[in-house]
Amino acid sequence: MDSDTKTWNRLYALLAQDDWDQTVYIYRLDCSGRTVKPFLAKWAMHSNLIESIRDDFSAGEYHLMIRQGKTMLFTGTIGIGPRPGEPWPTLRPR
Repeated sequence: MDSDTKTWNRLYALLAQDDWDQTVYIYRLDCSGRTVKPFLAKWAMHSNLIESIRDDFSAGEYHLMIRQGKTMLFTGTIGIGPRPGEPWPTLRPR
């Protein structure tokens, strides 16, 4: 999993811009860590992106691609925890 501090810092910098001209492609990762295609969703970038992913698709590992036009701004894998008070999902071994 590439959900390290550097990845989160790059993502948070884009989230802080709250630029709706940026497009986010959201992919789920399978139990082997591979990107599942096609993408789950294609959304306009917004500052509540992480919460929206968790609320719509639940906790788990995701691969995000963020583009502005034809320019790739971000690509990375992140892990999103459950809503407060909910248990972590059961993961199958890789």
